[in-house]
Amino acid sequence: MDFIIRNTITVGLPALMLFIAIAATGKTGDAAVWSGLAKVGGSFGMLIGLGVLVFVGFIANYFSYFVVDSLLVRFYQKRRVLEQPEKLVTEIDKLPISNDLKIKLKWAVMHSSNYKIINLTHVILKWFIIAATVNTVLSIVGYLGQFNIFFELSSHFKLQYLLLGFSTFIFFVLVRSKKIWLLVSGFCIIINLAEIVPWYFPAPAVAGTTPGHNLRILHSNVLRSNRRYSEVISLVKAEQPDIAVFVEVNSTWAKQLSVLSEIFPYSSTQQESERFGSAIYSKLPLENSSVKAFSNQRKSLSADVKFQGKIISLILAHPTVPIKHESFINRNKQLAAIGEYAAQVKNPVIVVGDLNTTMWSPFYKNMVKTGNLRNARSGFGILPTWPTFMPLAYIPIDHFLVSKEIGVLKMRTGRNVGSDHLPLITDLVI
Repeated sequence: MDFIIRNTITVGLPALMLFIAIAATGKTGDAAVWSGLAKVGGSFGMLIGLGVLVFVGFIANYFSYFVVDSLLVRFYQKRRVLEQPEKLVTEIDKLPISNDLKIKLKWAVMHSSNYKIINLTHVILKWFIIAATVNTVLSIVGYLGQFNIFFELSSHFKLQYLLLGFSTFIFFVLVRSKKIWLLVSGFCIIINLAEIVPWYFPAPAVAGTTPGHNLRILHSNVLRSNRRYSEVISLVKAEQPDIAVFVEVNSTWAKQLSVLSEIFPYSSTQQESERFGSAIYSKLPLENSSVKAFSNQRKSLSADVKFQGKIISLILAHPTVPIKHESFINRNKQLAAIGEYAAQVKNPVIVVGDLNTTMWSPFYKNMVKTGNLRNARSGFGILPTWPTFMPLAYIPIDHFLVSKEIGVLKMRTGRNVGSDHLPLITDLVI
């Protein structure tokens, strides 16, 4: 019986992943299987997809031993308190389970007092095994984000998965655990390093730049419940950007930010509701200011800026938070529409805002690919911006996306100004 359960878990988990991938393709027959494998493999292709399924099955097999054995051992340990060990041993002999498991159960029954003194290292080892398994599964299912909201949510925490992978790997080395768990943690480290390290590669050098000829833009999600108005104003004055943009601007924040008109003679705002609005303040003339409805929620603000004789199209966006299926679909539609719009604009394009997604989401990747955009943080690190109230969960959901005509001199986060988001500051050159 334990053999059947273990094999069901071993085969069932990768089979379920493949089924979800096949269902998403909308195809049938052999073509559906191959397309499903390609979906699982993501940008790495069908063979990697097959490898992922085999690896998931491998992990599920080892995890099944832990689940089945532990549950049965605890079950008989509890019965040992009220029933005679000899009776339980006779019962165990009749169970349709493997001999190895029978030996474990008999030992638990006949040596109950010893089992109560559980080795602390053994307990910690089990928890690290669970952590390594869950960490690896979450690292993998993030590549299936286009199929499911929970899969997509799991794609955002690459840095956390990497740190946990290093932690479990070091622990398994210290306790001289089985090589399988070293391999699991090592695999988790490798796939997450592959997603993080490229963001720290040096960006291409921008030649011919002259001090004072760069365009500095500051972005801040001010958080509508934040009351530290003076700190935001102080940050803007200290950074001296050419353009300052803000999202989550309610009516109170709109009134407070209006003092920036003393520094920025040009501005464009939109107040979609009491809770949500956005604002652009600029030292450069703003032309063709308009409100873009990329979906039926959270409108975006657009304007053209003339800089050094060139017209730059600026889009300030703040898509919905994807915590429910409806808002998940809406955010994805907005991202797709922004990418399509950016592709049609003939001027150099800057898309800035709290996009409520990270660079590892498939919907983000589709948007930048469609719009021929690149992330300005490339070469400067992942620069996580949210949530400031929980640093261990930091993820990069605020972005500057630029078209190929625009060079990036610098990209960094600003100081905490009371919001749940850190500000972003970038220096660009056209």
